[in-house]
Amino acid sequence: MTDLGVKNTYDPSGRTDFDPTVNRAEEQERLEQEQKDKSTLSFTDMLGLMVAQFQNQTIDNQASTSDMMNQLVQMSTMQAMNDMVSQIKELTLANVMGYAASLVGQTVTVGVYNEETKELEEVVGVVKGTGTYDGQQVIYLDNGKGYFLSEIMAVGTLPPKPEETPDPDEGEGDGGDMPPVDTENKEEEQG
Repeated sequence: MTDLGVKNTYDPSGRTDFDPTVNRAEEQERLEQEQKDKSTLSFTDMLGLMVAQFQNQTIDNQASTSDMMNQLVQMSTMQAMNDMVSQIKELTLANVMGYAASLVGQTVTVGVYNEETKELEEVVGVVKGTGTYDGQQVIYLDNGKGYFLSEIMAVGTLPPKPEETPDPDEGEGDGGDMPPVDTENKEEEQG
């Protein structure tokens, strides 16, 4: 039987199929390899085809070395681009992890959708730790719960919500939900 307190601490989504012993990254990579399109050729496959063509050429039907070189250059270019894409993904992940780590000790406001009330609730807390779950960055607040980094609405606290009664002086399309701008200080700075 699973200790639900520990499970809920490490599982911010509240899923019931969470198993902390499974390495999600390795599992995802294994699934991608299984689903890889079998009609594509790798660089190694291309070299194998070139060797087979050279071994089986005849005097009447010789392999064109210029065509082979063009294909080899194209395959090398594609391999380099794939490597660059994977390095950019790793760099992006490192930046996200760095940002999440910089939030430790900071007060944040997290938006959590309440299924019962069908409204977005604001949870304010101090970030006590950070980590990853299913390849996504998570933060752990001082309330003992984990939240996805994408659920952060603000670093700090949000200003109080304005009154629901509409102001008759305000017209439609003027940005109604925008916070008020302090125009007095701006006039003094410009003056």
